[in-house]
Amino acid sequence: MRNIYLFLIILFTFSFLSTDTFAQISSDKIKNAKVSQASDEQITALWNQAKDRGLSESQIYAFLIQQGMPEGEVEELKNRVTLLGLNSKPKTTSTSAPAKVENKDKVGAENKTASNPPPVKKITPKEVIKEVKTLPIYGLDLFKQTSLTFEPNASAPTPKNYILGPGDVVIVLLTGLNEKLTQSTITPEGKLLIEHVGSVQLSGFTIEQATSVIKNAMAKTYPAIAAGRTKLTVNLGTTRRIKVMVTGEVNTPGSYTISALSTLFNVLYSAGGPNQNGSLRYIRLIRNNKVIKTADFYDFLQNGLATDNVRIEDQDVISIPVYKKRVGISGAVKREALFELKDNETLADLIKYAGGFTPNAYQGMARLTQVSDLQKDVKDVTANTFANYIPRNGDMVAIDVVADRYSNRIVLEGAVYQPGPYELTAGLTLSQLLKKAQGLKPEAYMERGYIKRTMPDLQKTAISFDPRQIIEGKNDFPLMREDSVVILGQNLFVSNQKITVNGYVRNPTEIEYRKGLKLVDAIAIAGGFDDQAASHHVEVSRVIKNNADSVATQVVTTYMVNMDDPTDPNREIALEPRDVISVRGLVNYRELGSVKIRGEVAFPGDYPIRERNEVAQEFLTRAGGLTPYGSLENVQIYRNGVRVNVNLLSTKTKNVLLPGDSVFVPRVISYVEVAGAVNNPQFIAYKGRNFKYYINSAAGATENARLKGAYIKYPDGLNKPVRHVLFFRSYPPVKPGSKIVVPEKNPEIKFKLGAGEIGGVAAILSALVSMVAVLSRK
Repeated sequence: MRNIYLFLIILFTFSFLSTDTFAQISSDKIKNAKVSQASDEQITALWNQAKDRGLSESQIYAFLIQQGMPEGEVEELKNRVTLLGLNSKPKTTSTSAPAKVENKDKVGAENKTASNPPPVKKITPKEVIKEVKTLPIYGLDLFKQTSLTFEPNASAPTPKNYILGPGDVVIVLLTGLNEKLTQSTITPEGKLLIEHVGSVQLSGFTIEQATSVIKNAMAKTYPAIAAGRTKLTVNLGTTRRIKVMVTGEVNTPGSYTISALSTLFNVLYSAGGPNQNGSLRYIRLIRNNKVIKTADFYDFLQNGLATDNVRIEDQDVISIPVYKKRVGISGAVKREALFELKDNETLADLIKYAGGFTPNAYQGMARLTQVSDLQKDVKDVTANTFANYIPRNGDMVAIDVVADRYSNRIVLEGAVYQPGPYELTAGLTLSQLLKKAQGLKPEAYMERGYIKRTMPDLQKTAISFDPRQIIEGKNDFPLMREDSVVILGQNLFVSNQKITVNGYVRNPTEIEYRKGLKLVDAIAIAGGFDDQAASHHVEVSRVIKNNADSVATQVVTTYMVNMDDPTDPNREIALEPRDVISVRGLVNYRELGSVKIRGEVAFPGDYPIRERNEVAQEFLTRAGGLTPYGSLENVQIYRNGVRVNVNLLSTKTKNVLLPGDSVFVPRVISYVEVAGAVNNPQFIAYKGRNFKYYINSAAGATENARLKGAYIKYPDGLNKPVRHVLFFRSYPPVKPGSKIVVPEKNPEIKFKLGAGEIGGVAAILSALVSMVAVLSRK
């Protein structure tokens, strides 16, 4: 009685709770509340009441802690809420039936909103209580599939037990002596109007019964029907639309307008299926205020049986109650999920619903976690009681896997013909095991083998043996479970040594050392000499193996070999590990590159360098010399894109060209180009005048011209700027073919004098004034 009293206090608190009233609620009773003493129904009612007040999950827990509820009780409440699936999705409610939405030949929902509830959580036990693991609710994922519609098949033949009603379209076909097609809709009064016959009452009849009624009515107008010379066929055209109500724990409750051919599963899918609290085992179909069918959806999910998929009639009500018992199972089963169980279903039924055990499952026992009155309990249920043990609501079942160890295994590895795991039989010895493995390989190391063994106290030991004595029967060892026998191979004691061949061979490579390998063999393996190889100058470098403890000065010795000389004794030198064979290239058997000759020459093009000291004048001579318009004075030479300052008119300097250089011979030009910030940029005939003459000839500089930044570009590629000395300017000389460039002022750069500049100018002016005064006195 006291527990119910405490529960009512908390429920009353949440009923009037809002974020503004935290401080107004007494916490005396909440401090003493025991969550474990409240039933599942009480917890569910409390939670839904708080959710309806607009409180989030975190607000509920924060309020309880603020009001003095112990943290242990809050954690207990969290676990209870998790086990009941209350925190998986906000509660779905419907306060009124939505407006009708019709969709021909499809199951339509009114004001339908899709809802996919997330899976609830469960606690997985394994020797100790472990943290909550998320498990899906079995069966709910069927209603989340977008490719599945569960629509009634409108093209299927009319079922014999289909009951006609207002809105059905009936097709009457006469063939034979009389031929006529009549298609009419049954009126709200349940009558079908047939031309020349009148109205026929069909509501409430099946198609088979309606055929008999129509035949009797039309036989009066068409006597050939009774005589058999006219055949009558009655079919159903478009089916009527009916209304059903879906209530309870469903994702989208409300009123649905559907096809009269729809079944229970059609409507259930249209409503989004049960929510996280809804039952799949006790789906009630109510007709005329009576439950005419309680459907178990597990029959369809588990066995594909649709015996409960009955046809829906107008004004039917589908009610989905809250589940009664839900048990989770995880671990070594084929389908981990939360399953809904009936009252009499056992742990064996739960395992069957989960698809049975996986191949590695330990089937001898199941571990259960149960919520008792005050705390959680772990129970071990043995296999012989699976069929009799009935789980409780909220139980979590864990199926362990078998231990990853073997009871009778030994392992043989190494240089034997059949390595691998073997069965440990009674009295098996090492010699018998080697015989099972077809003996040792020829490359087996016969001096030492060993057994890796784990003792009962888990201490790891190693037992060495002489394989030769084992084979000869002079010694033997009994084997134990999980022994690992290792037969070493001689390749473990041979270092992977290499010989390197590099330089001017066709395939420079590293060769695995083999005893007896000679220099000529290594060069042949590397593909032989290439065209540039100096075969008379082959060097073999060898590391000296010195066992002395002092530091030696020489650690590598070399051999020079003339492979062209058959009498050279080193041609057949035997190689040793880590030797390096270097084949040098011929000193003079190489291309020296080329030079590009362009411009006013007779034969411009690319010219190979013949001599290492070939100069520019020689290249111009090879190019046929300059044309009458070429200017030798202004020849430009570029190296790696950078101009080289040369004077080909001077005979004192040797202008040696390098591979990749380019020579450009410009044309003789008798004009001077003035460009940039001048009023009339143009070409002006060269008259030997000074810099300012040509600027003035171009109508002078513009207002934005920056004369102190002007410069001249000579035809040989050299540039010279205007120089400044105090208040005076020095202009460079002008040559034929030059280009004078006057830049514009940068509007972003303004002329400013700092304190230092002003002081310097003042000092200069003062000195000038003093000089003038002194001179005037004299």
